[in-house]
Amino acid sequence: MGDCLFCHIVAKEAAAEVVYEDPGAVAFMDAHPAARGHVLVVPRLHAPTLLELDDAAIGDLFRAVKAVQTKVQGSLQPRGFNVGWNHGRAAGQFVSHLHVHIIPRYSLLGRGVQMLGDGADRTEIGKVAAAIRAA
Repeated sequence: MGDCLFCHIVAKEAAAEVVYEDPGAVAFMDAHPAARGHVLVVPRLHAPTLLELDDAAIGDLFRAVKAVQTKVQGSLQPRGFNVGWNHGRAAGQFVSHLHVHIIPRYSLLGRGVQMLGDGADRTEIGKVAAAIRAA
């Protein structure tokens, strides 16, 4: 556990507005919400990123994401959601414990995750796909 804030929240050693718990995950309100109802879902097991999360825990985490998203939809009735996670510091991950953001969206003018990137050369799509397949 060490200094991991989210491990302390999971262990009930740090305060958080918990909205959901099950044997594999805990969900709580984001302390710096991007929108009304912004919730974080974390695995109970410490893993900095999805790549380090034990395969057996992945299903539990995403079942919890679905359960929390259902609760947010039923209670706040947003028009949509952005659901995802930041993987590594370069992507904006500031707490080194995997956490899935559930961000309700209320406007019809939402911007998708495509707006996060810098773009890429479309003529290289085939070459990049081949490199990924070969890995």
